[in-house]
Amino acid sequence: MRRGARAGGQQGYALLAALLIAALALLATATLVAAALSTTAISTDDAASARAADVADAGVADALDRLRWGWLRLDPSSWPADLGPIEFAGGSYSVTVAALSAADLPPRLDPSSPVSPDDPAVVACRIDATGVWGSARRVVHVVVLSSADGLPRGLVVGSDVTLAAPTLLRGCGLCSGGDVSGREWLTLAAPAAPPASAVERFPDLAYGGLYPQAGAHAAGRIFARGVEEHAAGGGAPPADSDADSGVAPPADLVAAPGPAIVGELAARASDPVAALGPSGLDLALLERTGPPALGSPSLPVGGRVYVIDAATAALGLFGSRAPVPEACPATVVVLGDCVTAGGPDGSAAAALSGALIVTGTLTVDAPLCVEGSLFAGRLVVRAPLTVSFSAVSGPSAAPGATNLRGAWRRE
Repeated sequence: MRRGARAGGQQGYALLAALLIAALALLATATLVAAALSTTAISTDDAASARAADVADAGVADALDRLRWGWLRLDPSSWPADLGPIEFAGGSYSVTVAALSAADLPPRLDPSSPVSPDDPAVVACRIDATGVWGSARRVVHVVVLSSADGLPRGLVVGSDVTLAAPTLLRGCGLCSGGDVSGREWLTLAAPAAPPASAVERFPDLAYGGLYPQAGAHAAGRIFARGVEEHAAGGGAPPADSDADSGVAPPADLVAAPGPAIVGELAARASDPVAALGPSGLDLALLERTGPPALGSPSLPVGGRVYVIDAATAALGLFGSRAPVPEACPATVVVLGDCVTAGGPDGSAAAALSGALIVTGTLTVDAPLCVEGSLFAGRLVVRAPLTVSFSAVSGPSAAPGATNLRGAWRRE
């Protein structure tokens, strides 16, 4: 009996050991499964978080594009502006844009940035973008500086300027990459002020960092009544400068917009077919409203871009586009020559709010008024020309005139 009991006890111990081993195996298996599930969950969460970060970056890119092209106006008085939620690639983003004062800026901005936050023409803003992917949520904060060097501003001419009719500049001067003839026809005035004497000094709002006062600046020479003004023994207005005075405008200032900029303009251009006819482009028939601005349902906002190929013949330009805010500002790019010669309905003047860029020769044979900026490869004025430059940002700035540079980013 004792041997049988001992054998039975040994069998019991063996069974208990087997059960213990099986339990330990099951526990180890459960632990491995739990660890695997936990790793899978972490990987899934990491992937979702990364996707949410990508969606937030897309929101920042959207806001930057709207700011760059004027679909969202750089007008701090109307901020903060809110956008979204907007669906994107399976997730969604929301964006808020708000103005920043100099005191709000980070202590160390990008040292390579060509713009300074101390420049009154620079506007700083903060973009807060929230990206959502499933249950994951990521927030990105970006501070950007805007500057009005996306397009030439004021009156800028790549080469020679010939003035043979009254030319009035308000808030800006003339910058030429060649000679200026007919300086006696040029009158400088403050914005929204009556014509003033050419020798009076007014601030240059377009290039105030280079020229405190508006004047005529030429890489060549400046002629008044056929005489080079600086060679005539002190007959030049105080603010004028040219090659003979030893001060010429920087080469990049008077350069035409390059292929990359023209390509960006063309990529965002509207079809001008409704405004084109046998006589040329009727500015009055261009669309009055622009793409919707960030957080602003009111129209007209933003702006329109038009690119017209005039490689085979000079484009006629006529008609008066309604000013801001009745119509949004427009950037009109003519690839080739352009002439203002009056419309088929007898209208003599052409008027535009925004920017007119003519890569070839612009001949003013009928009155032309530009509220904003005018660039021409070469300029011939035989009828009254007025260019009024008053702002580097805000609701009347031309689409594409603003550059944005990232200065600081935090997640």
